[in-house]
Amino acid sequence: MERKISMADLEKAVKEAYENNKSIHEGQVPDYLQGVDENLFGISVMLTDGRTVNHGDTQVLAPMGSIAKIGTASVLLSQKSTEDIVKLFGFGCHKCKGEKPQVGVSSHGLRAVSAVSPQNDSDGKWDILINNMINMMGSAPTLDVQRYERLRKDQKDENAAGKIADAGFKLCDDTEIALDTYTKLICLQATARQLANYGATVAADGVNPSNGQIAFDGKIAASIVSMVVINGPHHSKKRWMMEVGVPAKRGFGGYILAIMPGFGAIAAYSPRLDENGISVKAAAAIKQIANTLQLNVYASARVSVEK
Repeated sequence: MERKISMADLEKAVKEAYENNKSIHEGQVPDYLQGVDENLFGISVMLTDGRTVNHGDTQVLAPMGSIAKIGTASVLLSQKSTEDIVKLFGFGCHKCKGEKPQVGVSSHGLRAVSAVSPQNDSDGKWDILINNMINMMGSAPTLDVQRYERLRKDQKDENAAGKIADAGFKLCDDTEIALDTYTKLICLQATARQLANYGATVAADGVNPSNGQIAFDGKIAASIVSMVVINGPHHSKKRWMMEVGVPAKRGFGGYILAIMPGFGAIAAYSPRLDENGISVKAAAAIKQIANTLQLNVYASARVSVEK
């Protein structure tokens, strides 16, 4: 089944989501984002054919955080089979991979980065990851050097590498290379427009909608989306998928990126976060757009936007 909507329908839905949620005052800007204007709010949508809708502050650079792991997933799935990845992450058998170390960054993110080839080659690993991200975005994200250097200093002061070893947490590469590479990734900054392009490339089976270039083999797109679902943006991913129905991922800087296969992506930004680190305005805006347009990966009808 297919349900068609007009471009005007999409533009109206995005505008209404922006207007209805821009005055939300819930949440607060966390200490690590001090200096950021708490009123910033933007929504960017890119369809799989490259058409875009933008409202508000969509050109503001903000930390990608864990949203960077979508690009890592595309590299990892390009290099390894899904069966190998299931074994790597120990799904259903977490203890066999050691206890999660308390080192201030995602343990799964560390393991994923460590598994990306080449190993024992910091520059080579970074080049593959960043070039893949550029191919997906159509432009380069920006490294927040100060945040990166601060986090790396904290990791060394707190002996993060030693804690990983003590926990018996298995990585596929040198621990310091994994820590350094993953920390760089989460300290990348992008705009809402860049992230919408990034997500729309996944929605378009690996073809970048803005330039038509192939970023990765479309055969792995469904697996990437599945990994996004597994690590949903809400503290309860089950709740997010029931209430919204669109796979999404959030970063610590106020971004949420939602990906609707075959349709496109929605990137929303606001630095006011709730107690779980989720952007209140961004979550509300994406939920409203998805519900208004009846976007839902579990629905029988696939939504397309008429030319």
